[in-house]
Amino acid sequence: MTKVSIYINDKVWSEFKKEVFQKYGSLRKISSEVETLLRSLIVQEAVVSGFKRIGGIGVEAKGTISSSDIKAKRPILKGPPSEEIIREMRQKRVAETLPRH
Repeated sequence: MTKVSIYINDKVWSEFKKEVFQKYGSLRKISSEVETLLRSLIVQEAVVSGFKRIGGIGVEAKGTISSSDIKAKRPILKGPPSEEIIREMRQKRVAETLPRH
């Protein structure tokens, strides 16, 4: 374990503590929550070592992909979104079960 001192904006720190308190009911998990966030940022190393363990020779990772990059590279839908199809199916099912008076 290493003890670290960092400077964080007061408002950001306050909001973070509020989130941790809402999640756990106390502030005793602040350190583990910070560590979890830091680990999530260094996923690249874990992915490469995981591929190497399963025999992925020559696996190379170059940075991370942002959510905006993923959205920009999504394929264009060729039909209506699935939620519209499901909503229509549910409406038909409900209409079939209603009594006809």
